[in-house]
Amino acid sequence: MTLTNARLSRRSALSLLGSAAALAPLPALWPAARARDVKGSHTFKHGAFEITVVSDGSFTLPMSFVLPTTPKDEAEALYKSHGSEPVGMAGQMNVTVIKTGAATVVIDSGGGTDFMPTVGKLPENLELAGITPDSVTHVIFTHAHADHLWGVVDPFDGGSRFPKAKHIITATEFDYWMNPDTPTKVPEAMKGVALGSARRLKDLAERFDMQKSGAEILPGISLVDTAGHTPGHVSVLVKSGTNQLLVGGDVLGNPVVSFARPDWLWGPDENREQGAATRKRVLDMLATDKIGLLGYHLPWPGLARVERKDGAYRYVAG
Repeated sequence: MTLTNARLSRRSALSLLGSAAALAPLPALWPAARARDVKGSHTFKHGAFEITVVSDGSFTLPMSFVLPTTPKDEAEALYKSHGSEPVGMAGQMNVTVIKTGAATVVIDSGGGTDFMPTVGKLPENLELAGITPDSVTHVIFTHAHADHLWGVVDPFDGGSRFPKAKHIITATEFDYWMNPDTPTKVPEAMKGVALGSARRLKDLAERFDMQKSGAEILPGISLVDTAGHTPGHVSVLVKSGTNQLLVGGDVLGNPVVSFARPDWLWGPDENREQGAATRKRVLDMLATDKIGLLGYHLPWPGLARVERKDGAYRYVAG
């Protein structure tokens, strides 16, 4: 522990304790991850944009939570057909940083240090990549689940980690989590997430710029409607000339199931039927228009292409 980490304010300590209490139902459901600890970053050019992927960590979720309506033998057969063992559904946490002109845009902010023990690595990896919090001009949230939102809060003063940035979220997403009825409607395992996300959105409410799907945030960077995982979930389309890349958030979260069986209902989706329909629509768009994908939970660094195969789709890394 560094000296800075040891100097938690009383307010911060109480906030962390509150987060732990809110997450009380989760430890039995979300086991400690067999995490791939990614250090550093991956940078590439996308037309006129410079894009850097940094890791916030990784995790593994039980198959029974992710695929609650899929018979176990079917899930195992699908995984084995792809050369994998269905011991759990692993996911990276790939945070995207886009540099264009004087703007530095961060897409999602990781889970922070009070969500899971294997995440919260974003600050150190941003530092390794030479990206300072003060240099970030925009933070776009694909949605407000804990692993995408909670890392925005500075645990030492309760403010934003990105003090000079415009914070962007859809009004639909913000209103959903701020609705006091939402924690009573989500599955039991997600109640702590709902409470924790609402608290963070409330604390930073004045920082948020509410947008709609389709909005252009900066030239070449726009929001795409990918609702289903959450009511206001968006992906971010980055377009430079003929080059297109979709930073997908959680619209396609697993390299096996999301591509080969997009129709299977996904446990973490707030609206499972809508989530399945959105996956099919996005897969068709990516394959037809040859748009690249950068997935938040796909294998590091999250870059993929989509190809059609046997009436469904295939994940191709890179």
